[in-house]
Amino acid sequence: HLSNPNETISQELSTLAHSYCDGNDLVEYPLPDYGLCPPDSTLNVIHFFGGMTNAMKFIMLGALMSFEENRCFTISEENAHLNPGFLSGKSQTGALHGESESFVHHFFEEIGLPNDHEFVKEKLRTNNFKYRKWHEFFMDERLRRTQRHNYNFNTESYSHPKPNVNGIELKRDFLRHMWHLKPAYRDNTCGGLKGHNIFDTDYIAISIRRGDKTSEDFTYPRMSEYILRIEPLIPHVFKDGQQPKIFVATDDCGLMPTLREARPTWSFVSQCDSLREMQHGYDIQDIPKFNDEQREEHFKKFFIELYAMAFAKVFVGVSYTNVSWFAYMMRPNIDRSTFILLDTGMDPSKNDLDYW
Repeated sequence: HLSNPNETISQELSTLAHSYCDGNDLVEYPLPDYGLCPPDSTLNVIHFFGGMTNAMKFIMLGALMSFEENRCFTISEENAHLNPGFLSGKSQTGALHGESESFVHHFFEEIGLPNDHEFVKEKLRTNNFKYRKWHEFFMDERLRRTQRHNYNFNTESYSHPKPNVNGIELKRDFLRHMWHLKPAYRDNTCGGLKGHNIFDTDYIAISIRRGDKTSEDFTYPRMSEYILRIEPLIPHVFKDGQQPKIFVATDDCGLMPTLREARPTWSFVSQCDSLREMQHGYDIQDIPKFNDEQREEHFKKFFIELYAMAFAKVFVGVSYTNVSWFAYMMRPNIDRSTFILLDTGMDPSKNDLDYW
């Protein structure tokens, strides 16, 4: 059921889209001050774990926990599949040991204290640091910042402007401050969005995740399930006979012909149509085999997809991928009926959107 995909929602999404791409995002949502911790405090070390959206979720939760503890933090990419050194086949001991390049620093503005910061080096030298494991801030609902928990989050490094804010709103706001693409990748992403006329038209975005999710025993929705869920939304989203426009974010580009054949009168747009190499399912174990060109193409495509999912009037996807979580956190706080999941998640008795 889609309650009210009205013009107010369209305006909020349009405002969000332009704020990401007008070059003033760092002015409106400045980076937290990561260096505001007592000189004698312990340094938190947060691992870059798993794929990008999974890793960013844990880094965000670890950052919020660190701020509450009045500690600084740094990111370790030790043995991370996405670390460039890992990609080149070098034996990695992690970014904590002086690597000049890292995945995070390559694509994003600074998150946490850099590994070559004097405070970080001193804490490593004196053994005054603590590795923080993901389950510390994920298994505890309060530290996971779920919908039913409220916070007066006012620390030196970051403060939420509203008192008694719920966990989802807290994470949404903090993500805007923490996660910024570097200018070259932001410009490429926004250029790709303009190429799909994302800023000028209403559209529905669908996320289709395949690849290594097979090994995790998830049941994939059929393409017909996406079609049947979208069909009743068409007259609400597309007015006056406008051709339905569906943005397809997928790691398996071989599915595009199936969608287009199923509904030839709809316009399906996707980054798949502009790739030099066809993608047939993302598997994180394949990442170390990428050369620099393949890595750049993969993540440039992915950033465009993330933004397009965040700006869509309606999103249709699945709960078993952190990609959906990330898109949900990027969206403004609009009607949740515009964010549709085809599966019931790990616990059918719970609404995933409350616990993300």
